[in-house]
Amino acid sequence: MPTPMIADEVRTASRIHARLLDGFIALTEGELAGLAPGFAQESLQESLERLRAARKSYGGIAGVVVAASSNEPIALAASNAA
Repeated sequence: MPTPMIADEVRTASRIHARLLDGFIALTEGELAGLAPGFAQESLQESLERLRAARKSYGGIAGVVVAASSNEPIALAASNAA
């Protein structure tokens, strides 16, 4: 199955969104590290799950994914060539 065409401006916007989400994820993880179990921790954990899902979505469009062993994005050779 051929890879769908993605406009360069969409790919660029997706990279920006992915990068911003990486920052929000890092901030949320930092906050979680200092919290005792309870409502705030559960709430932030749920937010973290949503942020990671959004990051995965934008990363897929942008051609950038997060390696399973780290949080550093790895650029894939994504192109619009059929």
